[in-house]
Amino acid sequence: MVAPANRKQDSFQAYYTNCHHITSYMVGLLECDSNLSVLEPCAGEGVFIDELFKQELTPEITAYELNIDSVNKLNFKYNKLTNIEIIHQDFILVNTNKKFDRVIANPPYGAYQSPEKRKQLKKAYPHIYTKETYGLFLIRTLELLKQDGRLVFIIPDTYLSLHQHQGLRKEIISNYKIESITLFPSNFFPGVNFGYAGLSIISIIKEKPNIDYNFPVYNGLHSPSELTKLLTKTKKNYEVCRLSYRQLINSLSNAFFLFSKDWISKVMSSDNMTVGDICFVVTGFYSGNDGKYLRRSPSVTRGNKKYAIMENNNICRDDLSINPPLNGIKNDCYWVPIVKGGNQRFYKQSEWFMDWGEEAVNDYKVINKQKARFQNSQFYFRQGIAVPMISSSAITGALIDGRLFDQSIVGIFPRQDYQDLIYYLLGFFNSKVCNILIRTINTSTNNSANYIKKIPLIIPQKLLLEKISKEVEKLVILAKSNIINDQDLQELNQYFYEVYGAKISE
Repeated sequence: MVAPANRKQDSFQAYYTNCHHITSYMVGLLECDSNLSVLEPCAGEGVFIDELFKQELTPEITAYELNIDSVNKLNFKYNKLTNIEIIHQDFILVNTNKKFDRVIANPPYGAYQSPEKRKQLKKAYPHIYTKETYGLFLIRTLELLKQDGRLVFIIPDTYLSLHQHQGLRKEIISNYKIESITLFPSNFFPGVNFGYAGLSIISIIKEKPNIDYNFPVYNGLHSPSELTKLLTKTKKNYEVCRLSYRQLINSLSNAFFLFSKDWISKVMSSDNMTVGDICFVVTGFYSGNDGKYLRRSPSVTRGNKKYAIMENNNICRDDLSINPPLNGIKNDCYWVPIVKGGNQRFYKQSEWFMDWGEEAVNDYKVINKQKARFQNSQFYFRQGIAVPMISSSAITGALIDGRLFDQSIVGIFPRQDYQDLIYYLLGFFNSKVCNILIRTINTSTNNSANYIKKIPLIIPQKLLLEKISKEVEKLVILAKSNIINDQDLQELNQYFYEVYGAKISE
């Protein structure tokens, strides 16, 4: 679909849309004619302009482009056409009030911006996430649409639920009508895989919406050639849901939750408590120099050149949860176990050890505090649940069990009145129900603290709660011996299907 443009320090972060299926679909959504004006805020190689001509449309086109090499090519390409104006300028900083009937673009994703430029943009758009450039292009071009004008963009799907994009979502649903959203994976086309997100094509009209307005979301395409089917009556075959503005206005952070099952809709739209209501959800420790301060068990082969092997006689074996040594350990056994990332369920063996001597801790807290992360230290060496910030497939949780936990971990610590729920919560974070809910909240594999806090939490009646907790205690014992099997997990999942009223086929 796209080919990366040459760039320095990600200053352009441009991905040129070289797929005729995409350009054909997007121009089809644009519903343009030759009497209209069109804005292309980041023209690149001019593929959308070419597609307009291919469809025998000759509107008045204003095309901006920051990359001088691309500008020169565009000028050469269209030098004999009087209906096209090429402007070499950073569109985001353009001071213009000229309005357009149509806007079409594949804007830069995550392009580098100088601190000065970011400050300027933050002042102009205080509620928009300025570190992600596509949102800035979207909001600025929407401002330049004429009444009843139409915009079609291809952008990452992170705006659907990422908490940083709440301001963007709120602005759109307050002032514009979304016609449709089409979703597909970023690796849909050879050579492109963002990893952190999928792609989407969004069509928006400048028209004040009413609260009962709704629009379709399309998904499930198997190849680029299917895109143009969405311009025909067969588009119904790809419609996975319809999102109402009433739902979006009332949803958490105005997120675009794509409910594919009734039970998810019921859980997400109810007044259930969330994980953040009853737990502290925090990130952990970083030494600032793991090569010096981190050691590995002999069983760990990863990083064997960077990390020295831990000698057993130097490991601290005290129960540090009684009086957490936040200023360091005085005796010679000052290497403490630390829970790191990696998707293991219920319990992780102690395979990594951090220097926790007084001199090292002073380095973390004072001397090297600019690089180190001595954060949320009140939770060090406590009982909690470690959830890896990045999941390969499904979310998992393991007991911290009085150990240190690093910054690749989100630590979940029940508040005082809920500490007896530790095993129930541990079971929940290893369940399919939890994985479905967090992927509804955030479609990427990122399990950051802000997303985990939002997960709806249902606490069952005492009898079922005790039954689940005892089952999880057994699973922790099995995990310590690495003998958990699929049948054990299936039984646990059935409990949480019951709690959440979920109907999921195995």
